[in-house]
Formats: sequence, structure tokens, C-alpha cells
Amino acid sequence: MISSFQFRILLLNIPIITIWHVNLFIATILSASIVPLPSEPAIVLSLKLMGPLEVFFIAVIGSMIGSVSNYYIGYKGVHTWLAKRDPKLEKRAEGLINKYGFSMLLLAPWIPFVGDPLLIVAGALEMDFYRFFVWVLVARMFKVAALIYFGVEFFKLSVI
Repeated sequence: MISSFQFRILLLNIPIITIWHVNLFIATILSASIVPLPSEPAIVLSLKLMGPLEVFFIAVIGSMIGSVSNYYIGYKGVHTWLAKRDPKLEKRAEGLINKYGFSMLLLAPWIPFVGDPLLIVAGALEMDFYRFFVWVLVARMFKVAALIYFGVEFFKLSVI
């Protein structure tokens, strides 16, 4: 039988998902999708309520869901439209993406309003999904880590 003291200790060790976790998750999904919503304030201000590691994982997972949705929009929607319009032009654009595409994916999270549509173009030109995923994951992780460092070092916003 568990005593009431042991039960309270057990409850303290269970991770609790709060409205702030959900808000950060939704903000990062929307920011990484085609919705022009900045995630930077949400990530930095979340440090006031959550630990840096919590913010990091929630923000990276949310932004990756948004990035993959952009790729999927390009892959399923825009690709068929581009292929019907001008296949010669599409081949030229595909050559440019193959030449510079993966380095562009590293910069995409940092470029406001233009970076996320680049992910749609990557999907439209049928960039290899696994390589796309790895490059965008690395880029998102660096961006979120930089924002967390900025929030902790300059604003002293960490709960820990």
C-alpha cells in the first residue's frame, strides 16, 4: 500500500503538460509552416516558465512538424502544378536545388518570410526526403539552441 506521502512524491515526479507547453508547440508548428508567425518570442519567453531542455525539445519537434508539412505541401500540391506548366524550367530549378539546395536548407529557418517557402520548393522539386529531414533538423536545432542561449545569457530567463 502506498502512503499519502509516497503518493505525493510520485505525483511530483510525473511530467505535467501545461497550457504553456501546448502554446509553445503550436506556435512553433505554425511558425515553421506557411503561416507568417514568428516563433522567436515564444521560444525565448517560454524560458521564463520551463527549463531550457524542455523548451528545446518542444520547439524542435514543433518546428520539424511544420517543416515537414511544408515539404508535403510542395511534394503533393505544387509539384503536379509545376510539372504541368513547364517541365524544362522545373528541371533547371531542380538542378539549382541539387547544387545549392541542402546549404539553403541550413539557412531557411533564419530567413524570415522566405525560408519556409523554400521548404515548399524543396518538396515541389522532390528533394530526397531523408536528406531534407536531416538538414532541416540540424538547422532547426541550431536555431532553437541559439535562441535559448540568447534568452538565458542576455535576459536571464531560465527557470533553472
